[in-house]
Amino acid sequence: MPVLVRRAALGTAVALAFAFACRLAYGLSMPFWSEDERQVYLIGLRAFARGEWPFFGADVVWTGGQVPGAMLGLLVKVPLAIWPSPEAPTVLLNLLSWAALAALAWYLARRMPAVPRWLLRTWLFTLPWTLNFSAHVVNPSYVLAGSVAFFIGFFEGWPGLRRGIVPFGAAWALMGAGLFFLAQIHLSWVLLVPYLIFAAAGVVRTGVADPALGRGPAMGRAAIAFVAGAAVTGWPLVPTLVTYGFDAGGATSVVSPHVQGPFGLVVTAARVLSFASFEINRFAGLSAPERMLLIWEQPWVMPFLIVVVPAGVLHPLWMAVALVRRGPAPAPDWSRVRLLLLATVLLIYASYFWSIRGPQAHSFYVVFPVAALFACACWREFVPAGGRRAKLWTRVAGVVLAANAATHLALAIDRWPAKSLYTDRAVVAAAIARENDRLLGDRRDTVVRHEDHRPRPIDRVDARAYLRAEPQDDLQVVSADWAPVLGRVSRFSVTLDNRSRVAAWIDIRFATTYRDASGRLVDVREGVIKRLIQPGERRHFKHVTDGWVPARATSATFTIVDAERVIPSFRSGPQ
Repeated sequence: MPVLVRRAALGTAVALAFAFACRLAYGLSMPFWSEDERQVYLIGLRAFARGEWPFFGADVVWTGGQVPGAMLGLLVKVPLAIWPSPEAPTVLLNLLSWAALAALAWYLARRMPAVPRWLLRTWLFTLPWTLNFSAHVVNPSYVLAGSVAFFIGFFEGWPGLRRGIVPFGAAWALMGAGLFFLAQIHLSWVLLVPYLIFAAAGVVRTGVADPALGRGPAMGRAAIAFVAGAAVTGWPLVPTLVTYGFDAGGATSVVSPHVQGPFGLVVTAARVLSFASFEINRFAGLSAPERMLLIWEQPWVMPFLIVVVPAGVLHPLWMAVALVRRGPAPAPDWSRVRLLLLATVLLIYASYFWSIRGPQAHSFYVVFPVAALFACACWREFVPAGGRRAKLWTRVAGVVLAANAATHLALAIDRWPAKSLYTDRAVVAAAIARENDRLLGDRRDTVVRHEDHRPRPIDRVDARAYLRAEPQDDLQVVSADWAPVLGRVSRFSVTLDNRSRVAAWIDIRFATTYRDASGRLVDVREGVIKRLIQPGERRHFKHVTDGWVPARATSATFTIVDAERVIPSFRSGPQ
């Protein structure tokens, strides 16, 4: 028996290590040079390069504010200080998300032993949401670690769901740690406050049936544990609040009346359920033309999409039906898990009546553990524990998981040479080695002014010439061949020269003009090439798309409109 136990433990360790390696590789394949990803990386890179304390985290683009607290900046700065390599922050992020998913898998397996463990682990580690928003450096990716900590604490800290899997004090400490971690990462942390209040009300009303607590006041113990957990992750927030006050970064400016229609409730429910399912469309491309271009470039992915795309629709529908069904032998907590999901959907829907921006799924990804708990409960309630039907369900799940993994492999292969860190890794390495964050561009302007758009001595560039540089003058279109894919997706193959001697350019904005056979104007569009081009460099961009081919268009032209000026990565002054 001990030999079998050791073999099982070794097999589990190997499987978890393999999951980490796959997730890390996938994260490194994801976009690095897009504006949000680059700006989050710059928060920590700037703090590392200049020896600064990162008082603020991610930018709140819609208001010009910033999330208060140093946690996000430290999560990029500290790994760079330990291992000065461009990949270091991605490695730490993947360690955090991997540990969070392993903890959630352990907890759900203990709570619902009827769900096969291999299925549970594989599902959590390869879900589209946990891969695409937990493996590459952008602030929603850090949400997973804090949300898993908070909700495992909530599931065990609220008497209505408590199973005694986690000690009561540890549960409340996890809630404190998760909440104050997320408060420095993403504004969606406010959604967690009602859960905290509800859990506290449950403890006050019923107490907790846990012999380890003795006869002392349960709420007092919960409060002490919560504060202890909050101190572990909340201390980087203190310098910001002391220096800038309690409205640091203009955080309260996001509160504004926002009318929603009743159909928004259905959309919100669908999005919450999709967190625990195989929603692949949004990650295969931001638009239908981009998704078609993916299939054009990676045609071998089509059979796998035929499996995973319907699964991404049918699985949430199945869970939605389960909300109103009664299982053959419902578990004692089935009703409470259903009510928790419904309350979560209502909470999110109601919260956006007071948000300056309309609801977007990634903005409430923080409730992912609730969706995961409900998905597991559905499996427990409606999938037989044994027999032919159980084997059939398990085989279907295995096919979907394999198709999902293959689809993400195609995404990684497609993105790696065109969008990942490795299109310009040498520039990032130079920024780290030379401790000059501006080689990746400037930080966005926010209500907390910290910009220095003018060159500094460390930049080794002619300041006057640099400030006079204009993208329309420097960036020359050598060729722009219009080659629509299947006659539908408007695609350009573009070659650009940067004729500047002092300025690099990034986020290159372009305009496309379409005309019909008679030369009449049909449409004018704009887009962005999210890449960096150095002085004197010629770069070719194989696929530049701006959507579907306009009706009646027979010709198209491509021009440069604007770009962001960047300090070039010269090693010893301009050439």
